[in-house]
Amino acid sequence: MKKIKRNKKQKRIITGAVIAIIIWTIAVYLYNTYNNIEINQTNYETSKTSSTKTAQTVENAQEESKKVADIIEETTRKVVGISKLKNAGNSILSKSTESELGLGTGMIVTEDGYILSNAHVTGEKYSKCYVTLENGSNYDGTVMWSDSDLDLSITKINAKNLEYVTLGDSGKIRVGETVFAIRKPNPDLNLGGQ
Repeated sequence: MKKIKRNKKQKRIITGAVIAIIIWTIAVYLYNTYNNIEINQTNYETSKTSSTKTAQTVENAQEESKKVADIIEETTRKVVGISKLKNAGNSILSKSTESELGLGTGMIVTEDGYILSNAHVTGEKYSKCYVTLENGSNYDGTVMWSDSDLDLSITKINAKNLEYVTLGDSGKIRVGETVFAIRKPNPDLNLGGQ
């Protein structure tokens, strides 16, 4: 029995010694490795890298804001108000449903009066609607094409030399780009009182 206890004690001592030697060897290796590293201060100097974007200043922010405002102002002239009713009267107590009123907007897409809008705004093909330009001019419109599944329509007004939007390529749109929605209420529709 004493012999077994003695063997266990010897195994513990040997195991402890081996672990101590391994730890001592690792410590000596790390000390020598890190002690021989030369630190050169030039390796740690920071430098300013050039950015592709100009520095944000008050002047730059104002200029960018002016550009956006100019684009929105120019585009707004090409947005029209559309209604299915020529004159809604002076009362908010109309029995017409929203789809019957067809209040909405569209955008001029050709100089000779073609307007892109929503089918729920303009109605079915060959139906009539009423268009108000940004300058206040009013026109009777005829729906030339309408697709309720796409909710798109093309309406024609008899006008020439109109400013029109340039349609972009949807394949070039990227996630994260800024988008502005422009709406043109119809000033002839007085649905909210005086």
